[in-house]
Amino acid sequence: MIKAVFEVREDLYRSLDVSGHAEFGEYGKDLVCASVSSIMFGFMNALDALGENVTISQSDNRITIIDQSGSEVIQDYFELVIMQLKTIEESYGDFIRVERK
Repeated sequence: MIKAVFEVREDLYRSLDVSGHAEFGEYGKDLVCASVSSIMFGFMNALDALGENVTISQSDNRITIIDQSGSEVIQDYFELVIMQLKTIEESYGDFIRVERK
């Protein structure tokens, strides 16, 4: 299962940690994993292009994004990404969990 945990403090998104594997389909052909990966890589690319004070770390089956800036643009990006992940969760809730911490 993919677990996406976002942290909110003082009404601002501070971090998003996405880990795991959906196991919806065979490795390399998993629709849920491909969807989540596309969303997260688009998010990381957008954050990188902004050049704001954001920490991005990536390893096998885990992406962690921490925002120290509180930038309004980055907050909007977080909202968009969380909405996208929750949309996947609505259809594939056995394979992805989106949680607020």
